[in-house]
Amino acid sequence: MDLAFAVAGLNSPPGLRAKQATSSTRTSPASLPVSSRARGHWAPVAALGGLFALKAAKPSQSRGSTRVRLAAVPAEKPTKTTLFTKAGPDGSSLGDCPFSHSVQMALKLKGVDYDVVPCTADNKPAWLVSEVEGKMPCLVHGGVAKVESAEILKWIDQEFPGPSLAVPEEFHEVFSKCGLLEAIAAYNKNTNEEADSSLLVNVQVAISQLRLHMFDLPIGTPYMCGDQLTLLDCQVLPVLYILQTVTADLKREAALEPWNLSELPESDEIRDYYTRASALPAFTQSCYSPEVGKWGWKQAQNA
Repeated sequence: MDLAFAVAGLNSPPGLRAKQATSSTRTSPASLPVSSRARGHWAPVAALGGLFALKAAKPSQSRGSTRVRLAAVPAEKPTKTTLFTKAGPDGSSLGDCPFSHSVQMALKLKGVDYDVVPCTADNKPAWLVSEVEGKMPCLVHGGVAKVESAEILKWIDQEFPGPSLAVPEEFHEVFSKCGLLEAIAAYNKNTNEEADSSLLVNVQVAISQLRLHMFDLPIGTPYMCGDQLTLLDCQVLPVLYILQTVTADLKREAALEPWNLSELPESDEIRDYYTRASALPAFTQSCYSPEVGKWGWKQAQNA
C-alpha cells in the first residue's frame, strides 16, 4: 500500500464501516472521499474511523508496580540499571525527551527496577563525557553504557527477561519511514504563519502513513504490531504525546491556529490508538509533564 491512499475521508460512511466490520482484514481506503479541513485548505489526512472493536490490554503489559526513582547525579558509573537523561527547567526533574520516554516505556514493560538521573549540560559525570561523549539518553546496565535510543531499545529487549518487545521484521522501518518526529519537530519550531500550513500537512501525512500501517493489520489489532506492545509502540507513543500535549499551546502562543489529534474524529484509528495506549501504566509512569514539554520546545523555537 502506498501513500496514494493517504488522502482519505475523515468519516467513513456507515455502510462502509458495517461492511468492514464483517471482514477479517481491512479493505482498501482508496475509494473513500477526501475531507479534513486544515488551516483554510483541504489537507491530506487519512482518518479511517470506526473500523474495529478494541481489545483490552493484557495485564502482562501493564507493570504498574515497577519502581522508578529519580536519583542525584553520581560521580561514578552506577552498578544499578540507570538511565541518564535530559533534566527539566529546575535542573533536577525529568526533562522533555521522547527518546528517554521510549526507553523508560521499554524498561517498564520488561519490569526492570531502574533509576533515572536527570542531567544538565553542566553536571554530567566525567565518565559519561569521556566514555560516550556526554550523549543522552544513556542507559547503564551491568557496567555497560549504551546510547542511541534505537540501539538501547533493542538491547533492553535482548538483555532483560519478560515479554518480548521485538518488532516483526516487516515492520522494522515503519517508524523511520513515516517521518513523524521530524515533521512534528519542524511544525513545533515554526512561528511563521506563511509556512505553518505546509508544515502541518507534513505532520498529517506522517500520521496518515501510520494509519495506513494499521489499516493493513487485522481488524481489532490494538497496537502497532499486534495484540502486545512492542518497541515500535515505545517509539511512536512518545512522539504522539508531544503532538497531543504541547503543539496546540505552542501554536496559540505564536498566534497560529492550533492542531493536534483532538481535531480528528474520535473514531480515527490513530487518535483511538493513542487514547487507548497512552492510558497504560508503562506510558503514564514515564511521562514528563506537558509544562516541561512546552518549556523544551520553546527553547527549540528560540535556538
